[in-house]
Amino acid sequence: MKNDLSIVLKYIKSYKARSLAIILSIVLGIALIVGVGTMSRSAQQADLEMMKRELGTNHVRFKDINTKQLDIVKQGNDIKKLSITSNYASSDVGEQLPININYATENYLNENSELIKGRYPKENNEVVVEEWVLNSMGLKPNLNQEITFKLYKKEKPETFKVVGILSDRYIEKSNGVCEMFLGFDESKLNKFDAYVEFNEGSNIDENIKKISQNAGFNKKDNIRRNNMLIDSVMANGRLDNESKATAITMSCFAGLVMYSIYSISVYQRIREYGVLKALGSTNFKIFKFMLYELSILSIVALPVGIIIGMSGAQILNHFVGNISAEVQGLKTPFVIPTNIIILSIVCIMLVALIISIFTFIKIRKLPPMDAIRRNLSKDKKINKNNFIVNEISRYIKITKSISMRNMFRNKKGFIMIIASMSIGGLMVIKTSYGFSSGDRMFELMNEGTYRNGDFVLENYGYNNSGDLITEEQINEIKNIDGVDTVKTASFLRTRMDIAKEKMIDVAYYEQENEQNKQNDSGYEMIENKKIDGYTIKQQLKGFNDEMLNSLNDYLVSGKIDINKMKNTNTAILYMPHTYDEYEGIRDTVIGGGTPVADIKVGDTVKVKKPKGKINNETYLNMKDSDDYEYEYYEFKVGGIVNYSYADDATYSYDSGIDVITSKDYLEKITGVDTYNRVFVDMKDGADHKKINKELGKIGSKTPGTISTDIVEEKLMSQKMSDQRLMINYGVVLVIFIISAFNIFNNVSYNITSRTSEFGILRAVGITSEDFKNMIMYEGVLYGIISSIVVLVLGILMQIRMYDTYGFEGYGMEFVISYGYYILISIANILIGLFATYIPARKIKESNIVESINIVE
Repeated sequence: MKNDLSIVLKYIKSYKARSLAIILSIVLGIALIVGVGTMSRSAQQADLEMMKRELGTNHVRFKDINTKQLDIVKQGNDIKKLSITSNYASSDVGEQLPININYATENYLNENSELIKGRYPKENNEVVVEEWVLNSMGLKPNLNQEITFKLYKKEKPETFKVVGILSDRYIEKSNGVCEMFLGFDESKLNKFDAYVEFNEGSNIDENIKKISQNAGFNKKDNIRRNNMLIDSVMANGRLDNESKATAITMSCFAGLVMYSIYSISVYQRIREYGVLKALGSTNFKIFKFMLYELSILSIVALPVGIIIGMSGAQILNHFVGNISAEVQGLKTPFVIPTNIIILSIVCIMLVALIISIFTFIKIRKLPPMDAIRRNLSKDKKINKNNFIVNEISRYIKITKSISMRNMFRNKKGFIMIIASMSIGGLMVIKTSYGFSSGDRMFELMNEGTYRNGDFVLENYGYNNSGDLITEEQINEIKNIDGVDTVKTASFLRTRMDIAKEKMIDVAYYEQENEQNKQNDSGYEMIENKKIDGYTIKQQLKGFNDEMLNSLNDYLVSGKIDINKMKNTNTAILYMPHTYDEYEGIRDTVIGGGTPVADIKVGDTVKVKKPKGKINNETYLNMKDSDDYEYEYYEFKVGGIVNYSYADDATYSYDSGIDVITSKDYLEKITGVDTYNRVFVDMKDGADHKKINKELGKIGSKTPGTISTDIVEEKLMSQKMSDQRLMINYGVVLVIFIISAFNIFNNVSYNITSRTSEFGILRAVGITSEDFKNMIMYEGVLYGIISSIVVLVLGILMQIRMYDTYGFEGYGMEFVISYGYYILISIANILIGLFATYIPARKIKESNIVESINIVE
């Protein structure tokens, strides 16, 4: 074996260029596999961290349990952290803020926040509170200040002393949930909520089940599973299908490069193999030479590729993955994908074995003397050019005809080149198109928060049930230094009657009703026998000019004529659009889908609002449709949008057919001159913390108004978007490099192998210009043919991906990626030209007699 390895090492040294080319192909392939795998694994971990941020770190909440049941929970298996709360009271209607006062353990307070000032509460009526909650009350984050509330169903107001300031909790801040926390003394309480976080390596489902059985919990009343987080924990660390597919595809692609390069290298040393066979070496021994050589080159390339892949992923992770924000934010972790590295090594070594076998099969039947003479064409059938080539040749110059015939003469070589040029392009299409759905999903997540500004002020007082944000406050906001745009929205909780023949998607509302029934939360739609139709929950909204202009991005039909909307009953309709998410399940979607009702631009719609006061609970649930006398408002539809911009997600959410008019016209017909929701955008470079403090002071003038600064959250979202974009371009770039490398190698060899033929052509008088054009024409043809292959197969692949990747669910219509196809076509032609130019120049500069005598 020692002698065998020494021979193999001599081969590697003798053919340094080819050996380096093989090593480079393996390095690039491994780098892509490991790089993408590392980013995928890091993104997987980041998704889990983001899930924890969005949903909390606890896997289950055991609600309204007694002391005995709490003791059983404490004895559960694999508990990483147990946090406990107990409700004390909440502020009464009309108080400064709708705020809950709870007892809480320090574990609970430390889960998604930290004590940034002061201490935890010990004595009665001592509290800790988040900074943003104090800001919403117009207060500074100072210790020892006292806050007095009238509490719900309690006779006397109570005063609380702030002894600690907490950092803002993302979930509660995003949802406008205001809370203060008292010290926790379990011995004085009898009803608890227990939040449990299990060890991530444990069987979370089994642990929840066991605790629930032992404590006798009722699934509906006591158990609140954090299902999305649990699923994310279970998936974290697994080798996902996308990573497997990338590893296998790139191994095959790298193998294609290796095979083409190694075949050329073997052909160059075929004479040596002939001598070895003549001296008595067996075919198996020569096979071992090949296997040893490829194994040695792979062993050299693997660590380099792994290091480059991980380094590249870490560089991307460092520059665009780490999110710098002053709030407790998301940071994309760097995770080493052990599974991917092992898979890549196995794939490459397997490729080396397969290449050795295929190459060995090609030469094992070759007699030693033919190998020594390099006579590889013996008994080889002459391939005739096909009819199409013959016909085309009649109408083009003789030099171009020769190029075309030479291309198609070696069908295997031609297929290899076209495959090399096409696979790279197809992978670019697959990668870019696949990532586009992820980008759209990310956009939908942001749109679903309805936080379409740098700051949000909101008040939930409806239909005279509470004070709202006034015009005077809006003017104060506009005068804050650094404020750019202020968008206002007024909401009225109204209803709409629709005839049966106008309803397109009754099934969607029936599904919503069924889901609400399980939660005992009423109906989204009820049957209305008086009109032989239905009544649905929806809202009548009044937007200012700036808010109305924001709707243009979501316009489906018609137009937004603000002047007309101010003076007439012309309105914009938000129309929910739905799609089949999966069998039996319907969901709304922005940017696609089917409208729930047959209402078009130019139609007239009516909404109704109860006269006088309402019972909020029964009205929200639509269990009181016959209890009221209604006022009706009629509107003419001037445009339709498919996004419920500025919604507060507390009434009809995105399932109501909302009517949007100008704030001026809404005030004219209803007398409403106050606002529920305000978006504030700041100027570039402005101090968002200073603006936030001013907004807190202004908002606190109206009880129940919550002020939220989401500048840092938006920065985080943009960072995440940039990260995805950089990863996408990085993957595409590496694919392009490997593709270009393989194409150049195959085309160059195809030209170089015909050196003697070109020598004869030059000997019979072909000019240098014609020779150059002939070679360049061949490169252009390769580019054009491969581009056609990419176009046809790419479109078929896009159609398949559209049907299987859930693009419709992201509101995306099928669109051919014209830009990528054009860029790929240009790249293929340029690569073809470049790949033919260099060998053509070498041939042109060589001696004609020597060229004729070369056999390669």
